[in-house]
Amino acid sequence: MKVRNFDSKKTLDVITYRLEVLSSKRIRQKLAAGEDVKGYWGTAPTGKPHIGYLVPFVKIAECIAAGIDIQILIADTYGFLVNYDATMEVVERRSQYYSLLITSILRSLGVPESKIWIERESTFATTEAFRGNFLRLCAASTQDDIRSVGLEVATTSMLSPLLCPLYQALSEVHTGCDFQLGGMDQRGMFAYADKLLPRVGHRPVSHLLAPMIPGLKTEKMSSSAPEDTKIMFFDSAEAVRAKIAEADVSPTEPTRNALLACLEHIVFPVYALGIMAPGTLPEAALAGGVAKRYESYKDLEEDFFRGLVDVDSLRSLVADTLNHILEPVRQEYATSKEWQAVDRFAYGTPDGH
Repeated sequence: MKVRNFDSKKTLDVITYRLEVLSSKRIRQKLAAGEDVKGYWGTAPTGKPHIGYLVPFVKIAECIAAGIDIQILIADTYGFLVNYDATMEVVERRSQYYSLLITSILRSLGVPESKIWIERESTFATTEAFRGNFLRLCAASTQDDIRSVGLEVATTSMLSPLLCPLYQALSEVHTGCDFQLGGMDQRGMFAYADKLLPRVGHRPVSHLLAPMIPGLKTEKMSSSAPEDTKIMFFDSAEAVRAKIAEADVSPTEPTRNALLACLEHIVFPVYALGIMAPGTLPEAALAGGVAKRYESYKDLEEDFFRGLVDVDSLRSLVADTLNHILEPVRQEYATSKEWQAVDRFAYGTPDGH
């Protein structure tokens, strides 16, 4: 479909900003033809999401604000295969939980309800067309191909996780999208899709990698990690501030600094989207106590590594921004009997933790 007032460079910049671009040929080809592009982000409904998920959510909000459709794919079949100790009924409730949470967060990020596009993997994974593609991909893949993906499949002794790369690769075919957004841990998965899909007559989508937020005191933020290393979506405002106050802040390693990662990939984009007070800029105190407004993250980062920024003011900036996003989500959960009932069945935790 042709689009009006089309600026292909601007569209590509919106899609790829702050992301690592593994491949963009399919996006570029459609943009060069003056056509709309659409993308998707997939997630398996396993453990409860933490605020690291805000990185793809913010990118989704940016794309939608620019008129780019993004599908959220809840990979329920994948979720059952990879989390094989959970029953299908539990995976179904976890899928419902994810859908409720994602919808609430995207609304908090300014996405109109009409633009929130959530689908289930099982809607196409049970079709005859998918079955044929799945069998052909099985016949084309070696065990080494599967294990080279990494993640759970590298060392598992169970069969079901070994099927997951095939399901994710085929999602590229059956969603009908042009690009897939994934985390840095999806590099092996995307390489598998690039290698194997052409063997069964399909063209891979473009692949984009989003940064992953480090843990507050660990290299990676994880739902299964200790409480003081992560921030969950239903942590109270006080808990968010307390955890940020205790987070490690490395003065020499930006890739292991959760505070800086939150500033770059959540705080500054949220301000740019106008979710905070419209027209305002992130503000931090310098070491001498004078407040400074920053137009870009890079300017703030430069001041940080020169020792010019008061770290406590950065902690406040991150905590305040996170709480601004999370408060509507917390309130919606507190008043939704449906969401609380789904939570109890899915995780056995009615308080959202």
